[in-house]
Amino acid sequence: MDGTLRIRRMAETDAEVVAMLAGELGYPNETEAIRARVRAIGEPDLLLVAVDASDEAVGFIQAHRVCIIEVGFRVEILGLVVSSSARRSGIGRRLIAEAERWAKSIGAEAISVRSNTKRTEAHLFYPALGYTKIKTQAVYEKAAQ
Repeated sequence: MDGTLRIRRMAETDAEVVAMLAGELGYPNETEAIRARVRAIGEPDLLLVAVDASDEAVGFIQAHRVCIIEVGFRVEILGLVVSSSARRSGIGRRLIAEAERWAKSIGAEAISVRSNTKRTEAHLFYPALGYTKIKTQAVYEKAAQ
């Protein structure tokens, strides 16, 4: 990727491409669902897209601030996706760097990220950026009723 890459706040108009990117990560979504979530997330979270020269999203990151009683104030990276056609070009690193700057600016004590055990590339990517694996866990889910 050349020097035309920009990082900006995600907008509702990015919903179609963001839905495709989420699908690449194994989370298929409808464009309208993504658009509604962008509206709902608003300003408290960090929600950025990396865009190419035509202002088309080629990657995104979502992170949020959280204060956890037993570990303190931190930022959690909730999602990071780079288009399969743009991987290994530094986009992921740039998005992570933006999240790290944001975390520092809001006084977070740490940044954490969870990665599915089947995402072998991610398990090489994060340590290369200085992240340390601290645990393996099971994730449970139940529909809210």
